Amino acid sequence: RRRAAAGRGRVALAAWPWEDDDPYSKCTAVKLQVGMTFSKTMLDSLNRLAESADTSSEEGLHQLLLDVILALRRSESSWRYGNVERLIMDSEDNGREAGAALQRWGVEAQSKWGDGEAWEKMDKTNPSGTTEFLIVTMLVSCYGPLCPKDEQLKVRSVGDVKKVLDAMAGVQVDELMQLDVQWIPEEDGDTLSGMEVTVKFPELAVL
Repeated sequence: RRRAAAGRGRVALAAWPWEDDDPYSKCTAVKLQVGMTFSKTMLDSLNRLAESADTSSEEGLHQLLLDVILALRRSESSWRYGNVERLIMDSEDNGREAGAALQRWGVEAQSKWGDGEAWEKMDKTNPSGTTEFLIVTMLVSCYGPLCPKDEQLKVRSVGDVKKVLDAMAGVQVDELMQLDVQWIPEEDGDTLSGMEVTVKFPELAVL
């Protein structure tokens, strides 16, 4: 349904092969999840990026990363939940371990709702006055350590989320290895309640 998309609410791209003479000895795989009060503007922005992103070039992949970060930063006032996981590893295996981590995280994110058929059968009605949410998951692997000064990188506040996003924004074109962006719900009219967030995303911390 959308170019370079794999699964519901997802843009997943892999960058170019690593060079043998890569100067970096470390690489990073990071998963950042941001839960926010539902915004049709944000949902439309994500779907628009999925449709228009130029994923055939290194520059296009990097621009998509920056565009998603910008969209999230503009929605800062609506952030309610967050989570981060990070792995820093040697790069001598040409990023295979980092790629494997992103693949595991990506499958985990997709499994939150089961298959598409199960989603379609869900009761999408939401009682009046109930807050709805949108969960965005960013999976990034890159050359070099991300947030190297934080031995145990955690998200417990809006400031922590901003710190991770700022670190991602500092990744250069030739440092980005892989990018995977997923969001739930995907379509306007689908709903995600606070109870569903608690049940399906127990790893999220309240900001």
